[in-house]
Parts: sequence; C-alpha cells; structure tokens
Amino acid sequence: MRKIFNKIISLQILYPFRFLIVISLITIFSIIQLFFLKFDFTIENLFPENDQEVEQYYSFRDEFGREDNIISLTYNCDDPFLLKNYLENKKITQNLSKINGISNILSISNLGIELNISETNLPDENLTQKQLDEIRNYIFKYSIFTNNLISEDGTITSIILEVDESFNDHPGRLKIMKDIGNIIDNSNWDWYETGIPVLRTKYVQYMIGDFIKFFPPVTIILLLVLYMMFKSMKIVLLPILTVFISVIWILGLMSLFDFSINIITYIVPTLVMIVGVADSVHILIKYNQDIKISNNTKISIKKTIQGIGNAILLTSLTTSIGFLSLLSTNIVMIKEFGFLVAIGVLIAFLVSIFLIPPLLILMDNTYPLKTKSSKKGIRYYILKQIVEVNKNHHFIILIISSIFIALFIYFASKVESNSALLDDLSSGNELFDDMKFTEENMGAVFPFEVIITAKDEKNNFIENGIANSRIIVFVDKIQKKINSIPEIRKTISVVDYLEIIHDNFNEESEEKSYLNDGLIFQYFVLNEDIFQNLINFEYSKTRISARIKDINSTRAKEIVKEINEWKSENIPDDIQISLTGTTLMALKVNDYLVNNLIISFLIAFGVIFISMGFLFKSLKLAIFSMIPNLIPILFMAAIMGIFDIKLRPTTAMTFAIAFGIAVDDTIHYMVRFRQELSMNNGDFIKANSETIFSTGNAIISTSLILGCGFLVMVSSNFLPSRDFGFLSAITMFGAIIGDLFFLPTMLRLIKPKTGN
Repeated sequence: MRKIFNKIISLQILYPFRFLIVISLITIFSIIQLFFLKFDFTIENLFPENDQEVEQYYSFRDEFGREDNIISLTYNCDDPFLLKNYLENKKITQNLSKINGISNILSISNLGIELNISETNLPDENLTQKQLDEIRNYIFKYSIFTNNLISEDGTITSIILEVDESFNDHPGRLKIMKDIGNIIDNSNWDWYETGIPVLRTKYVQYMIGDFIKFFPPVTIILLLVLYMMFKSMKIVLLPILTVFISVIWILGLMSLFDFSINIITYIVPTLVMIVGVADSVHILIKYNQDIKISNNTKISIKKTIQGIGNAILLTSLTTSIGFLSLLSTNIVMIKEFGFLVAIGVLIAFLVSIFLIPPLLILMDNTYPLKTKSSKKGIRYYILKQIVEVNKNHHFIILIISSIFIALFIYFASKVESNSALLDDLSSGNELFDDMKFTEENMGAVFPFEVIITAKDEKNNFIENGIANSRIIVFVDKIQKKINSIPEIRKTISVVDYLEIIHDNFNEESEEKSYLNDGLIFQYFVLNEDIFQNLINFEYSKTRISARIKDINSTRAKEIVKEINEWKSENIPDDIQISLTGTTLMALKVNDYLVNNLIISFLIAFGVIFISMGFLFKSLKLAIFSMIPNLIPILFMAAIMGIFDIKLRPTTAMTFAIAFGIAVDDTIHYMVRFRQELSMNNGDFIKANSETIFSTGNAIISTSLILGCGFLVMVSSNFLPSRDFGFLSAITMFGAIIGDLFFLPTMLRLIKPKTGN
C-alpha cells in the first residue's frame, strides 16, 4: 500500500485542482440523487427472514386481516352516560368516522348501529337520562364491552378506530393522527391516544426528530473541539467539509442503489459524521508535527501520508468490520444498517485522503499553523503525566487494571436481556404516559392473538368446523383460560358476539341456547360483517383477539408455555391452538436481535484479531493488541449493569460498533510504537514515552471528538438513541484508558517482538 499512497500523493502535488474537480463532480451527482431518496418506515422489515413463527403471523394476517390497525382514543369525563357527555361522544364519533383512512369506528354512542342492537340505537331527539341509564346497563351486561369501550368503574371511555389497510403506512397513519388531533383537541376532555398505529407513528416521529436534531449540535461540537486543537478556522473547516461530503456521498449511494431511510438507517448520516472525522484529524495532527520539522507543505504532506496512510486505512477497515459484522444477522434492516455505515466509513477515508492533501497544498503560504507548541498547553501536561505514570508505576497500573477488570466483569454479569416493548420510552414521555394510563384503566393495550383450528383425524381442515357447537364450547373454554392469565385483560371471540346476537333475536333466551349447529351457522351468515374478522373464509379457523399488558420477553415465553401445556391437557387433538400477533413478534425480534448481535460482536472480534495478526506478523502481538480493547467493552457492560440498562437490540448493537471504533486507537498506537522502538534501539520505555507524546495526542483528540459527538445523542427523547450515544461515549473513554495505560504496561512487561 505504501507504493500506492506514494503515487497518490505525487499526483496530488502535481494536480491538486484535478482531484478537487473530481470530488466536486461526485458530490454534485450525489446531491442530485438526494432528491430521489426514499423513506420506508414499515416495521415488518425487522422480522427475521425464513422464520416459521413469522410465516405463521403473515398467514394469520392474510386470513383475518391486520390486528395492528386499531387506534384507541380513551378519555376521562365525569360520567360518559350523562346526556351532554353522551351527545358529545356521538358528535366526536361522527366526525372521526369522516376521516379518510378510518374503515370502522365503535363507541358507546354508535354501538346499536354497528351491532344492530335496538336497545342502544336511539335517536337524539327526546333522548332522556333514563334511556341513557338503560344503555349503560345494557353495555355492562356483556363483558365484551368492559375494558374495551368502558372501564370497569364506568368513568373512562374509549372510541375504537380501525385503520384501513391502504392507509396503514407511515404517511397514511401520520395524516390520520393529525386529523384525529384536530377533532379531539376541540373537546375539553383529557384524551389518551394508544394502539400499535399510534406507537409506530410516534416512534418514527422521534427518529426523524433525532435525524434532524443531531446534525447542528454535532457540527458545533466538532467545530469547537477542532478549533481548540488547531486554533485555525481554515483548518477546522477541513474535517467538517470532509464529513459533510462523506454524508452526502453515502446518502447519494443509498438513493442510487434504492436503499431507504428506515427506522434503523435513519442514524447512518450521524454515525458517518461522528466516526468519519477521525481520519482527517489524524492526518492534520501528523501534518502539524511534520511541517514544524520541514517547514515545507508538499514535503510535510508526503511524509504525513507515507507515515500514517496504512494506519488510517487499517483503522477504517477495522471500523467497517465492526459494522459489517451486522451482516451475520437474519434481519434486513440491520444488514442494511451495517453495510451502509461500513461503506460510509470507507468513503470518509477516501474523501480524507483525496481531499485534504490537495486543499493543504493550495493553502500553501496562506495557512501558517497556529497550534500551540507541542510542549505547551493542557494536552502536553496531561500526556506528560501519563508518560510519568507509565514510566514509574507500571506494576500499580497492572494491579489497578486487574481490580477494575474484575469489578467490570462482576457488574457486567448483572446485565439483563429481559426487555419489554415500552422499555424504549420512559415516564414523562407523552406516548409512554398515554399507554400506561390506558393499561391501568382499560386493562391492556398490546394485541395478542389465539388462532383455533378445527381438523379431522387426518389433520385436514374441517370446512364449517367452527360452526359446530362442540367446537364453540371449546372456544369458550379456551377464552376463559386466556382470561385467567393476569396480564391478559381483554378477550373477544365469536362466543361474545353469538351471545349478543342471540339475545337480540330472543329477548328471554336461556343461557347458551344458541349452541345449535344450524343456528350458529345461520348467525354467522346473517352477520357476516361482524364475524368476517373473527372467522376465516372456510369457517375452519377462528381467532380469540386479546389485549395484553406491556410484558417482558421472559414473561411472554412463560405465558405461551402455560397456554400450550394447558391445551395439551384440556383440549382434544382435533382442535389446534397457535399463538401469534404483533406483540409476540416484536418480543421475538428483540430476543432474536440480541442473540444475533452478540454473535456479530464475536465475529467482529475474530476478524479484527486476524487483521491485527496480518498487520503485525505476530500472533502474540495481535493478542496483546486485542486485550486493551476488552477494557472499554467490559467497562460499557459494567455501566449497563450499574445503571440497569438492559441488553436490548440498540445496546447489543453498540458492542460490535464501539469495538470496531475503539480498536482504531490501538492500531495507531502500535504502528507508531513499532516505529519509535526501531528509532530508539529497542528501548521499550523510551518508545512508549515517545508514542504517548505523539500518537497519544491524536488518540485523546479523536476520542474526545467521538465521545462528544456520541453524547449529543443523549439529548434524544428516544431511549435507544440515548443509550447508544451514552454507551458509545463511555467506550471512547474506556479506549483511552486501555490504550494509554494498560497497553504500554503490557508492552513494557512482556516485550513482544514487533517485527519490521
């Protein structure tokens, strides 16, 4: 690679303008591509590929329709059945029904129309309070309405809206939520908006908000830190220009190759901006050192690229490997994320190599470096203290490091991976508070589906099997079992509607007198609109649609196991039960992602270890190089254990990514250490000291920039972004400790052969 870098820098010295023209043309082309960049916030791309449970969920949706399309508008008023409140409910219900994209709506005021119940289908004219009291009594007569349309104490009421399939995407949901807001904001009641469509819409809004919000503060922080380093606004603008161009290029490539901005890749530009600045900073720091010796721009640039070209190439490759390890997952969005950030890091390397040297050449005689003397200032004082500690207290460093590593391992062992769906939010967040209010007062929020299938002795579907009274008895029995689970607070099945319809036709019917095969089939046919989402076309399957509290993945597995074990003991073999729904799928994705991302981290560790072995031509040196990088990883895991940060997809992903970034400092240190060891005739103490003074400066500077950049994400309202930023910043700090204290001590004590 040295010959290639020599050729590149020679051409840059001869033709600096040509390089800038090429970069400008590519940038202009990329900017044009930005106008065609797509946004896709569908959640299904997070589901694992070729997974049996996922296929079962899609099959359920094909037969019964989506269960993740329900919006619940819950409100609190003195008494929902007071005449003025009832009429206000009716007015709001009518206005909501006019929203484009709402296919169905149910409330206490239109119940009679939707279910053809004469007792509740009363005209507004001459409506009396006594009649409303009768409606109240009728609604409380049937359990299907309790904790669905009205709370058990009768003070909290909900209006249930069903989103049309063609509008159940982010743009459609966003418009519906806006229209809903325009209607309910005119009411004096306190409203709580819940349901999967609300959850997804708000999540995407948080992500887009972060996408827009992070850029300005990251840019300001980069400007401030770089100005503190170089004391020249001209030089400060070089890294900023580099990362801006890199971001434009990666977004242009995303558009060109039909990648979309989605709920994972929205963070790609910010990451490329934060991570990509390191290469340009290393180039400028090395150039600053070289120009003080030669006082000639062209000679200094050539010496700079020859000296650290290979190092920044390798660090870019190792960072990319950290992200590319995400390709080992079985989830499309995560694969795209890892691939795009890896490409973005390599683009940042190319832009740094091809943009900064020509600009420095053209700035010749107009740019006197204004950085402080290398032996003045706070950074020199810090580096001097680090050198003294390493020189005189290396055994103490080793002992303290061992103690801290043991503590890190202890606290890391306390990290839990048992996450719930609302763990990404916290109290004070409007969505979280709305969901919790509805959960506490109306039972539950998240969908949970039980599919019951009638089959014969040959395991074939029985057509019209669900119309069999024997099967209906077992559906009722299964529903009672589901209702007995504390976290499941609401269930709806064909049994509930059969009871209402039968009572509506027979005012004084005996309990369960509808359990007649012919009568059941007749009710199904005559009320097709009511049953179409509860029974499949062949009448061989039915569903029990339930709502479940915000449970964690461990409890979800326990519930699934409990139901399956109960089924095997209480339900005959010709009736099959399967459990599915958005809630189980989302919890499955969480568990699946955590397991796969841990594997990704191990892959990244292994590939980077092999790369270090090739670089240093020494297995022992590769091992020593990797050990300091376990310190920031263990440190991050310990912080998670101390602050009870759960191992979720975002935090698990941080391990592989942060490791790929942290190992960069080790590579820069080792490359410079080998050079200093050769120049100092094998004196390990002297080589360590000189390396800390030279490369240590760049390590602290780049880690400070990366850490501050990541800390910007802590300002997010979205917990995954906050955790990712906080933990990544922690890793950068841990990397400094590992590379400037533990690594020099290991090298001094063990004195491995370093090769040429």
